[in-house]
Amino acid sequence: MGYLSAIGIPDEQERIIAGSLLIGSLWTYAANVFYPLQPLKRLGVYRPPQIGPLPPLPDRPGLGAHFSRRCPFPVLLESRPDRYDLVDEFDHIAHEYETYIKPFSEPVIAEALKVMQAYFTSSSRVIDTSCGAGTEAMQLALLVPEGEVVAADLAAEMVQTTFQQARSAGIGNMAFFQADVANLPIEFTAMFDITFCSLAFHHYPEPQAATREVHRILRPGGYAFAVDAGPEWFKLMSNWLAKWADPGWIGFHSGDEFKAMFEASGFSQFHWQELLPGMGLVVAMK
Repeated sequence: MGYLSAIGIPDEQERIIAGSLLIGSLWTYAANVFYPLQPLKRLGVYRPPQIGPLPPLPDRPGLGAHFSRRCPFPVLLESRPDRYDLVDEFDHIAHEYETYIKPFSEPVIAEALKVMQAYFTSSSRVIDTSCGAGTEAMQLALLVPEGEVVAADLAAEMVQTTFQQARSAGIGNMAFFQADVANLPIEFTAMFDITFCSLAFHHYPEPQAATREVHRILRPGGYAFAVDAGPEWFKLMSNWLAKWADPGWIGFHSGDEFKAMFEASGFSQFHWQELLPGMGLVVAMK
């Protein structure tokens, strides 16, 4: 980190201070911006900006369950992958992560699901490419009772935590993989109806490689969804704090930057909309 260590505060103390400031900022922003704006959005008073029309809805059933039948337990990598230092901190906080992030993420994901649900069928096969502690992956699994959700993450402890949470909740139509979104298993090629990334795209050191991989693992006509911070004004306001306090942060992307990446990766249709001030949703169709 370095901001406070430069004036004599040890690195460990700086990490705790930075983390506390980040969490406090997220909770304060959600309380003062997200929650008050949700009813105004429903009333049409707050009209978020958009880029491009929404893609057409699916016209066929999903691919159904496959990985959840073959892999009842987490599939972990055999060796420590490259760039694992970016997710080391997430291994340490895996069991507490949802407590920290939920007050901020819950209203954002609620708004995203209002858009996304129409693209799910009961038999959709879905992958959450950065599942974290698994809250959103489990929500999605309930939407696809005849399909499945593959919960993937580079952080091994996050995958294990998601597995434990899902099994404790009695959710059986899920599989669990430790995987790098920029280098997903070859067996995933064209095997998914939907990909989903929740508040994690800013951690990807190779975002263009990630969008290419997402394109590869989707069936023709499949959909990619990504929820993340991004409008230019939000980047200017928050980059300094994210760089200092958010472990593994790489950079936020605006709607236009997302559009360029997804189109360069071969997606035929692209839509971006602001869900709540500062947070956007990508909907891209292969």
